[in-house]
Formats: sequence, C-alpha cells, structure tokens
Amino acid sequence: MTSTEATIVVGVEGTARSGAGDAAAVELGAWEAARHHVGLHLVHGHQAAPRWLQARTTTDDDTPERTRAMLGRIIDRATIAHPDIVITGAVNDGGLASAITAASAGSGLAIVTADSRVRYGGLLAGLVSIQVVTHARTSVLVVSPPTPRGPPAIMARVVVVGVDGSSGSADAVAFAFDEARARGARLEAVYVWELPAPGNGTRPGPLQAAADRMLHEATAPWQDKYPDVAVVHDTVRGDNPVRALNDAADGADLIVVGRRGNGGFDGLLLGSVSDGLVRYSRRTVAVIRRDAAMQ
Repeated sequence: MTSTEATIVVGVEGTARSGAGDAAAVELGAWEAARHHVGLHLVHGHQAAPRWLQARTTTDDDTPERTRAMLGRIIDRATIAHPDIVITGAVNDGGLASAITAASAGSGLAIVTADSRVRYGGLLAGLVSIQVVTHARTSVLVVSPPTPRGPPAIMARVVVVGVDGSSGSADAVAFAFDEARARGARLEAVYVWELPAPGNGTRPGPLQAAADRMLHEATAPWQDKYPDVAVVHDTVRGDNPVRALNDAADGADLIVVGRRGNGGFDGLLLGSVSDGLVRYSRRTVAVIRRDAAMQ
C-alpha cells in the first residue's frame, strides 16, 4: 500500500460522451501509477443544477446513487486491467473540478481530460481542465483523447518541453526528460523569443545566439542524467508564445510547460501560456507546478 502523498488522481466525467476521454485518462493514470509504484485514485464530482435551472435539466440519471454506481463500474474495470495497482475512488459534492482540486492536495499528479466540462444536469458550462490547472495544488496532465486511428496517450513518440530559463521551466524540463525516457520518445526543447520593437538598435543575431545558449544550458544537466534520451533544441522567433509553441510541437504527442515562468513577456512559461495550450492544443499537455513534479 502506498502513501496518499504520492497517489495519482484522475478525474472521471462518467457520461456517454466522455467514454473515450475517461478511458484515456484512466489508462494514463494507471501507467503513471505503475511506473512510480503509487496508488490510483479516481474522483467524480456530483453537482446538482441550481434551482433556477432545474426545470431545464434532466437529472434522472444524475443522482448520487447512480453516480457512485457509475464510478464503481469504472473502478472495477480498471482493477481488472491493472491488478497490481491499488485503485480507489470517491464521489464528491461540488462538481468535477472541485473534486479533482481537493484530491490533488495530497497527490503527486492530477489528470483530467481536455474536453471535460462543468455540467449542471443537461447543461454544459466551462472547461474543467482550466479550473483544475488554475487551482490544483500539484502538476496536472490534461489528456487529449486519442482519435480512432491515433495512439493512446502513453505512446508518445515525441515530447516537447517549453523552456524559458526560470525555476518553473526547470521543473518542466525535469518532468519532460523523465516522461521521454519512460515512453521511449524523442525530446524537443523549445524556446520562444521575440525581437524588440524596431528602432532600439537590437539586432536578431545576438538574441538568437543568446537563446541558443540558454536553451542548451537549461537542458545540459538533464542530458547528463538521461543520456539515453535523444534531444533536439529549437529556438523559435515569435510574438505569440502559445501559437509558436503549438506550431513547434506539430507532430508531438505531449507538451510540457511550467505553470509560472519569468513573469515578463520575453519569458515563455507564463500562466497565460499554459492556459492557452490547455484551451487550444489538441495534444496532451502537462502543466508542472514548482517542486510538484513526480521524479
């Protein structure tokens, strides 16, 4: 039995439309739990519609009893597929985002599907993943469900990590190297830099050279620790970090970024960048909190 501090937490939506996403998130959570020798905890949030919405929603299938039965079936299937992992589950009041956030206080990693939404009975609201990334107390994996012809979430061929030289991105680099080795994937380290406004005398050549140097310095210690991971360095000039990183990650299966970066526009890993990737990327995104990465 493993300690609760290391448990992997997975949010389960449990609806007909979320089947593929839930399955991908649970499978990824089980894989992470097995390789880290920790437990897997599945959570679902039961949230009744506000009274003024209840007349417009369908709640017959959204009772606490049915919700617990649904989660029990998912746990049973996961236990059969992964008998060597201790798998537990809970239904919390207050919705899926709050359930994952509360459980993440004692976890090593939280996992949520990219298209899970806050729901009141039959009505949909905002993305659960944005709320979890914003409020969770650990690192978060936002899983993009595989297409019918696509690979499962754990079969990443390429892992991309955004780097800006901050302590936050250092943790992201560490997480990315560990994931790349475990998956047998190539790692692409990306730094996005912007040319200052015209007229200030700054030339692109020195800035490009500085970006190249910083990127190699940021990855060098981890290349020594993970010599079997093939690394590609890519410095990209652009004024939109989210778009530039997404473009650089074309063909990748996992993008890793830090939750907080330098705090200036020239830093890549601002909270707005991680939020933008979670909202718009069609790839699985890992958002790493400072000192929260499982190693």
